[in-house]
Amino acid sequence: MLNFFGSVAQVTVALPTTTVTEWVMRLLYRHPLVILCSLALITFGSYQWVFKKHIAHSQQLSAQHAIEFNQYINLQLTRFSTLTDTLAQRPELQRLLQQPASLNKQQAVSQLLADFNLASGSASIYVMDPQGIVLASSNANQAIDFMGYNFGFRPYFTETISANKSYVDYGLGWISRERGIYFAATVTDQQQQILGVLTIKLNIDQLELAYQSIANQSPFYFMLVDEEQTVIASNYEPWRLTWLGEQAVSRSRHPGVILHSLNLQQDGALWQLLTEPVTQPTNSKQFVVAIKENPVLPWQLVLLQPVKSLKVQALQQAISISLVFTVAVLFFVFWRSRLLQQRQRALMFTKLEQAVAERTESLQQSNQQLMHEIQQRNEAEQGLQQAQEQLLQAAKLATIGQLSASINHEINQPLTAMHSYLQNAQLLLQKARYSELADNLEKIRQMLLRLNHIVKQFKGFSRKAGNNPEPVKLSTLVQNALGILQPIIKQQQVQITLLETSASSVKVDPLQLEQVLVNLLGNAIQATEQSQEPRLKIEISQTQTAALLQIHDNGPGIQPHVMEHLFEPFFTTKQGSGLGLGLSISRQIVQSYHGNLHIENHPAGGVIVTLTLPRYHSEYI
Repeated sequence: MLNFFGSVAQVTVALPTTTVTEWVMRLLYRHPLVILCSLALITFGSYQWVFKKHIAHSQQLSAQHAIEFNQYINLQLTRFSTLTDTLAQRPELQRLLQQPASLNKQQAVSQLLADFNLASGSASIYVMDPQGIVLASSNANQAIDFMGYNFGFRPYFTETISANKSYVDYGLGWISRERGIYFAATVTDQQQQILGVLTIKLNIDQLELAYQSIANQSPFYFMLVDEEQTVIASNYEPWRLTWLGEQAVSRSRHPGVILHSLNLQQDGALWQLLTEPVTQPTNSKQFVVAIKENPVLPWQLVLLQPVKSLKVQALQQAISISLVFTVAVLFFVFWRSRLLQQRQRALMFTKLEQAVAERTESLQQSNQQLMHEIQQRNEAEQGLQQAQEQLLQAAKLATIGQLSASINHEINQPLTAMHSYLQNAQLLLQKARYSELADNLEKIRQMLLRLNHIVKQFKGFSRKAGNNPEPVKLSTLVQNALGILQPIIKQQQVQITLLETSASSVKVDPLQLEQVLVNLLGNAIQATEQSQEPRLKIEISQTQTAALLQIHDNGPGIQPHVMEHLFEPFFTTKQGSGLGLGLSISRQIVQSYHGNLHIENHPAGGVIVTLTLPRYHSEYI
C-alpha cells in the first residue's frame, strides 16, 4: 500500500504547477484595455436590465399595496355612508327639526350625536335645518363648536338638499381647518318632506395613519389625488394640499389655502417632481409610480418609490453580475489551458493505471485472506458461546453445591418426621386405632409432597437452558428464585420484603434469567451474614419502556477497590468458594436481552442491585 501511494506522489509532483493567479496576471498584462472595456460594457448592460426589473417589481408591489389601501378606503366610505343613512332616520332628529327652538331637544340630540361620534371614530356629526344652520352637534360646548353656524354654502349641503339623497364630499373644514370627507343625508318626515341635513365628517389624517399600519415598513409614499389634481392626503406631510400643476392655485373646496405646485413631469412609469413645497423648493426628485383609480369617488391612489434606492441596488447587482461573469470567463479560459496539460498527463496516467491494477490484485489476495480469518473468527465465536453455556450450567451446579447443606437440612426434616409417623402408625395399627392411623398417614403424604416440591424445584433449576425466550412475569421468576434459595433464607433467618408496584412482563429464557436472579439474590443474602437483623428488600417497578428490579440488602456494602472489578471474570471475594463467574455471566445474559445490570452502594447502607430489561407489552401473558 505504501508503494502504491508513493507512485501516485511521484506522478503528481511531475505535473505542471501553473496557478490561476499567474495565468490571470499574464492575461491582464497582454490585453488590459480589451478586458476593462468588456467589463464596463457588461456592467452597463447588466445595470439597465436589473434597473428595469426593479421598476417592474416596484410597480407590482405598489399595485398590491394600492389594492389593499383602496379596499380599506372603500370599506370606510361604505361604513360611514351606511351610518349616515341609518342615523338620518332616527326619530329624535325628526322631532328636533320639527321643533328647532327646543333647547332640551338640541342638548339631547347633541349628546346622541356625541355618543355615535365616539363609537364610530368620526371627527364630528351635526344636524342642519333647511337653511344650513346647525341645530345639534357632537362637539357642542367644546373648544370647536359648530352650534349656530351656517354651512348652507358647502357643496355637501347644497347637493344633498337639491337631489334629496345621500352625498359624499371632501375638503378643508371651514372652522376646524382640518381635511375631511363629508357624508351627508337628508332627514325627512313621514311624507318624505325634507326637514334638514345630517352630516358626518371623517378626518383624512385617519386614512394616512391607516396606511402606515397597512404598509408597515414599506418604502412607498402615497398620494390621494382628486379630479382637480389636488393632493388631498399623503403619508409625506409636505405634499398634503398641494397639486400636480405648474403654478400655485386656490380651490373652493379648500378655502383660505394656497395649493403649492409640485410641477410634475411624467416619463412612462417615472414621475419627476421639479419642486417640493416648504422644505426643499428647488430639489428635483424622481419616483417609480403606480396609479389605481378609486371605484367610489373620483380619486386616484398614487404610490411612489424613490428611484435613487433602486438605482443603488441595480448598480450593486450589476457590478456583482459583471464580476461573476468575468470570473466565469477567466475560469473557462483557464480550464481550456489546463485541458491541454491533461493531454500531457495521459502517458503518466497509463503508468498509474498499471500500478493500480497490480495493487488491486494484491488487495484481492488480502481480501481472500481476510475472509478466511472471518470464518475462523465465526467458528471461535460459536465455540465461545458453547463455552459460555457450559460455564452457565457449571455456575448453576455450583450454586446447588453451595446450597447442598441447606438442602440436606430441608430434606432431613420431613424424612425424620416421616420416620416418627411410621413408627406411630405401626403402634396404632397394632392397637386397631384406625382413625388416628388415617390422620398419621395423611401427615406422611403431606411430607412426601413437600419432598417432591423441593426435589422438582432444584431439578428444574439444574436443567440446561435452551435459550428460548418467551413472555413471563418478572415477579414469577423472582418467586422461583426465592423458592430455590428458601433453605438458606431459613437458615440465616433473612427477612424478605417483596414490593411489586406494577406487574411487569419481559421476554426472556426463564431458566437463564432465573439463574441470574438466584446469583444476585444469593450474593445479597450472603452479604447480610454479619448483620444482626438480616433484611432484603426486593422492589419490582416499570417505566414506559423498561421493567426494573431492585435488590437492596443491609450488609456492609462493597469496598471501592472491589467495586471496580465486580464484573471481571474469575474475580471473587469469597475465599474458598465460587469461581468468580457469576456476575460476569449474569451481565452477559442481561445484555443479550438488551438490558443492563448495575451495582452500587446505597446511601443508607448496604448494596443496591438494579436490573433493567425491556418491557414486553401484551395483554395476555
